[in-house]
Amino acid sequence: MLSAVFSRSIHRVREDFDVPTNSLIGAHGYCTQELVNLLLTGRAVSNVFNDIVQLDSGKGDVTVLRGIAARSEIGLLSLFEHYNVCQVGSFLKTPKFPIWVVCSESHFSVLFCLRKELVNDWKIEKRFDLYYYDGLANQQEEIHLTIDNTQTYLCSSDSELIPPLEQCIRTKWKSAVVDWNGTEPIL
Repeated sequence: MLSAVFSRSIHRVREDFDVPTNSLIGAHGYCTQELVNLLLTGRAVSNVFNDIVQLDSGKGDVTVLRGIAARSEIGLLSLFEHYNVCQVGSFLKTPKFPIWVVCSESHFSVLFCLRKELVNDWKIEKRFDLYYYDGLANQQEEIHLTIDNTQTYLCSSDSELIPPLEQCIRTKWKSAVVDWNGTEPIL
């Protein structure tokens, strides 16, 4: 973290914040979105949408909210988007490399694809494999997922338990069918 802060400079990190009193570490020692964005993009902006949003009060006051300025090398998928708390922009959803940090269930994990062309060729998005790693879960076995966009996911009942990871995946691939390939889905 210190390397990222000093590379950007403390002054510029504070300028990135929407509110100057924001911080990189939040309640209970959790990292803030600003820290996640600093590590992913090199800028400690407060939001995950693309570019800048200007909010006009109608009385001449304009509040500027800063988001992600350009396509990131590594992406982000968030369970918060599934719950309509935020909207992750395409600069994070479609990174330069097929690697996504996943914000789900109060911690971070990673999804990645071995085929780099996934993020550059929409035809490959029809059916592809992702690998999942969660270091907090002391994961010992490989979790290999097949994402199928040639079919449409249909929730069979209101009582069906849907793995949060699948909900994160569907923030990018809306109706994807997720095959856990014999691994027990993580609930």
